[in-house]
Amino acid sequence: MPATTETSARVQSSNPRFLWNEIVRWTFELCILRKEGREGKVAVILEERLPALIRAWSSRSGLPAAKCQERLCSLFGRVQESVEVGFMQQRMIVGEICARFAQLPSAPGLPAGSGAFGLRREIPIDDVSAMLDALGEAEFETMGEAILPVRRATMLPRELFAEEPAALSA
Repeated sequence: MPATTETSARVQSSNPRFLWNEIVRWTFELCILRKEGREGKVAVILEERLPALIRAWSSRSGLPAAKCQERLCSLFGRVQESVEVGFMQQRMIVGEICARFAQLPSAPGLPAGSGAFGLRREIPIDDVSAMLDALGEAEFETMGEAILPVRRATMLPRELFAEEPAALSA
């Protein structure tokens, strides 16, 4: 049995929930690929994957054709919006990180390129390889702290605090 016939037979015999999940997954993939400008891969999904999945799901879902169409349109809209928001968030985060990296040489408290770092572990003075590794770790930790200080990035879980009577809490 050729691969496409085998795949088609598997799709036709699949559970409607499985088919719907595959439609969601491939729609998401399609929207990401389109956003990335990879139209060749988009065409493959649009021509080979989604039509068979949609036909199989529609015929096995037990829903009227109008309801199937409504659910698919809603799905396509939600996935497109989700991918768009994801790309916007990515641009914002990457922009912020790049802006912070650009400020690193002038960041207060950040050692200059050849400055001293405090190592967090003891290294034998004759172990040059371990010394270089520890130096790299210290530089990485210092840079990370300059970009996003741990105190700002971490919140203590409330359940770690003992409950106080209402009269004592502010």
